[in-house]
Amino acid sequence: MKHIYGVFLLFVLLIGLLFMAGCTSSTSQSTSTPVATPTTQVVTTTATPTVVVTTATQVIPTLTVPSMNYSANQVDSHFQDIAFTSKTQTLGQLSATGNKVAITGLYNDNDVSTLSSFLLEFNTLAPAAQLPTTPIQSGTGGDIILNFLPESSLNNLAQQQPTVGRVNKESSGEIASIYETATSLGGNATYEATSRSGTVIINNNLTGDERTHYMIRGLLYYLGFVGQTTAYNDSIFYAGQNNTTAPDGIDWQAIDVMYAGNVTTGMTYNNVNNVLHGLPVNTGF
Repeated sequence: MKHIYGVFLLFVLLIGLLFMAGCTSSTSQSTSTPVATPTTQVVTTTATPTVVVTTATQVIPTLTVPSMNYSANQVDSHFQDIAFTSKTQTLGQLSATGNKVAITGLYNDNDVSTLSSFLLEFNTLAPAAQLPTTPIQSGTGGDIILNFLPESSLNNLAQQQPTVGRVNKESSGEIASIYETATSLGGNATYEATSRSGTVIINNNLTGDERTHYMIRGLLYYLGFVGQTTAYNDSIFYAGQNNTTAPDGIDWQAIDVMYAGNVTTGMTYNNVNNVLHGLPVNTGF
């Protein structure tokens, strides 16, 4: 009996040891250090746009300087041809500096660009006189006004001669432009004096070089160049037909004579001739 009891106690002890071992193993697993789970950090960035600053560059047209290798006698003779006519025996030039040029009527952007380029060229090649390089657009406040109108309007105006002024015709016989202000001097129909300001009416049907020619030629008319030349067929003042769009070399030299200060508004042809040749001037005209 004691032997059986002893075996029983041994069996209970063995069961107890096995139970304790299981608890220890379970406790060890529950207290083990957990494995860190990697996390993804999302970083939000805001892109800053690159700002590119551009500065508009004014485009200045390239100036082609014509040949000016003419003698003083050639220039003086040319000046007298283009500054006088048989009926215009006194200088009527406009003092260019400070005076304004306006463009109005049916003009286009190319007309404005062409006119602005010429005004810049004028100031560069005739430095004794300076015109504002920006024409007044769609206004009548200029000292010289370039007015583009339909051909029918010019035909109607031409019927009002002689009060309307000079009528200029293109090679086809159509009216190209009209100068509105040729007025008689002292009631003598033999002579005329050009007004110091006026309007050039230009046929809006004209295109290309012909359109430019009559616009620039009209402007020069009111700057005092009322005459013509038969000696230089490349001149913008040539008496025959041409589509020259700007003064050539001898023209520029003659323009400089007008504004250099030696001749003045109201001088007669004879007085100007004396000045150019170093002779005394008859102040009594």
